[in-house]
Amino acid sequence: MSVQRLPRAVPDAAGPKALEMLFRPLPFLLIDGGDPRLALDRAIGANVYGCRPHPTPETMAFSSSTATSISERAYRRAESARNELLRESIELGVLEAFERRIERLRRSLRACLELDDAEIVFSPSGTDTQLHALFFARQLLDGPVTSIVIAGDQTGSGTAYTSRGQNFSNRTARGKSVEKGAPIEGLADGVESLGISLFAPDGAVRSTSEMDAAVIEAVAGQIHLGRKVVVQTMDSSKLGWRAPSDGCLRYLSSRWPHAIQIVVDACQLRIGRGRIRSYLDRGYMVLITGSKFFTGPAFSGAALFSAALAGCVAARMPNGIADYATRFDLPACWPALREALPAIPNFGQWLRWEAALEEMRAYYALPSPYRRSALRRLAEAVPAMIASSRHLGSMSGRESLADFLDDEEMSSRTIFPFFVRCGGRNLDLDEMTRIYRALNRDLSAALPKEATDSERALASVSCHIGQPVKLPVGTILRIGIGARHLSDAWSADARTAEDNIDAIVGGIRTVVRKIDLIVRTGIHEPADTTGKPLARAV
Repeated sequence: MSVQRLPRAVPDAAGPKALEMLFRPLPFLLIDGGDPRLALDRAIGANVYGCRPHPTPETMAFSSSTATSISERAYRRAESARNELLRESIELGVLEAFERRIERLRRSLRACLELDDAEIVFSPSGTDTQLHALFFARQLLDGPVTSIVIAGDQTGSGTAYTSRGQNFSNRTARGKSVEKGAPIEGLADGVESLGISLFAPDGAVRSTSEMDAAVIEAVAGQIHLGRKVVVQTMDSSKLGWRAPSDGCLRYLSSRWPHAIQIVVDACQLRIGRGRIRSYLDRGYMVLITGSKFFTGPAFSGAALFSAALAGCVAARMPNGIADYATRFDLPACWPALREALPAIPNFGQWLRWEAALEEMRAYYALPSPYRRSALRRLAEAVPAMIASSRHLGSMSGRESLADFLDDEEMSSRTIFPFFVRCGGRNLDLDEMTRIYRALNRDLSAALPKEATDSERALASVSCHIGQPVKLPVGTILRIGIGARHLSDAWSADARTAEDNIDAIVGGIRTVVRKIDLIVRTGIHEPADTTGKPLARAV
């Protein structure tokens, strides 16, 4: 059956080169079209987040607060999607076929999130998505703008730059060399930025009322200076926290309806679909990724807009955005905005989203009661596992920032930060980084000769968790529960499903026990060729 041909929306001059790119090995494509954070360290075959561009089913993966290696299910889907695009490209041309694929991707994402009329702008990462949000907010506000980043210490390091319209790296996802911190042409003019920390000056976690008061004061101060304000709120942070409260956001919108634009950083996607719809209905922009809770391969970003909000923007994209985005990132129904962007497919970004959507479909196909009960049970089990260790200590404070709203299954915690102790003190960033890396490696050969067989077996297990985060109260590591855990554990037989959740708890116990082993023995690297440990952790 032939594919119906539509009028070409873009010239196909780049077609032959693009088609050749599609024949590259799938692992190569899955790390293409991103910034340097996706590059692999050849020594370990993983990127800076410890992720590999191929399935690693042997790994105990609880790293969704940072990033996760692709699953077998998602890898198969990416492979099928690539083959489908190749077949359609032969008849239609690669650019027209890719255009159709991206529009199909938008429809699939809307369906998964139950957002019938939302417009979607894709991007290589959550950080890139913030640049799109700033552009659209500037168009809507029409004036000098201040970006107020709430919980800026709980988002990506690039936010300090994107909130000002600046380059956040020395190379963009399109492979363009730029100067980190330099203004992006057409985006940075008249933009200022300030951040509001979740932590008070004394290092204590701010209460909900303290955060709300700080946000309102900052917004009022900027508006008094005659500036418009982009409020980037957090739902949720890399620690699973929200700020400010929902009541605060409603107050800001009603108090200064024409002077502010609220942008919700929901890049963790630990948020119920009803909550996303509510944000869009109120005129907020929502930033998401498919690579955190939903465990798609890093990086895959998107900005969500209500149809009404999107209809208010008619300007051309600034020239500097062409270094970051392609016209396929924007909906086909925005021809004027797309015109200034290059017609170059980002196959890696597309395939990472195809993989993430496969995880999303699998997750939302699960019965809602099962999703709620499974996450609730894991939210009880993980702190108990952490408490069972003499070297681990949970970090408290999340409850003081929760809205206590019914957010579907996301009312349960899914990120669990903890300290690691040794010698009566909490370990610092360098020590935690060594432990984080050691967890993801086979350390069995580095154990002393007197180690038992069970200790060697434990040391050999690859455990991937959330990377270290340095906070005013110390450095923490994180155990994250992701959508893939529930999808893989599901069974129509209730007893089997229960046993599978028990197995997840057992995996968490393995992570905790391996950390204890690393701290107790001091190993943190594989042995060298002589069989001696390369270094000591603590």
